[in-house]
Amino acid sequence: MPEAEPGGSVVMGLHLGLVLLHLWRASGLDTTTTALRGTGTTTVQRFRQLTELHYRENLSIDEFARMLGVTRAHLHDACLRSTGRTPLAIVHDRLIAEARLRLEQTQLPVEQVGYGLGFRDPGYFNRFFKRLTGQSPGAYRQSAGATRPPSEPASFAAWP
Repeated sequence: MPEAEPGGSVVMGLHLGLVLLHLWRASGLDTTTTALRGTGTTTVQRFRQLTELHYRENLSIDEFARMLGVTRAHLHDACLRSTGRTPLAIVHDRLIAEARLRLEQTQLPVEQVGYGLGFRDPGYFNRFFKRLTGQSPGAYRQSAGATRPPSEPASFAAWP
């Protein structure tokens, strides 16, 4: 039998250890790391609360992550695991929901709806709304049929 190189048995032992570690992780028996890490639902719940409070302020996802005390990557992963949506998509969904509500329930001009949601450029608000809904704000308002008279605010969201 040929003589082994010095350190060869150490390398083989380490390699075998790595193979066994990968097999153990693949088996799904490693419950301690997932229990410690969690699914991120608490992070997503807190993110949704912050989104409700700050969706009009045009905050970046980095700013939301900093307010939550997590990294941007952690927030992104937690949102994807819990909702299947990115943090930016969640903020955009909230903006669109509010825009739809205001377009349906008020007679405010489209520009005012955009300004109330934090958009400084009415053209950008129109493009944003159309990209996410498939129709312009004006066309959405016509199809939804804003039924309230201008003197009657529909909700607190219509207040300045």
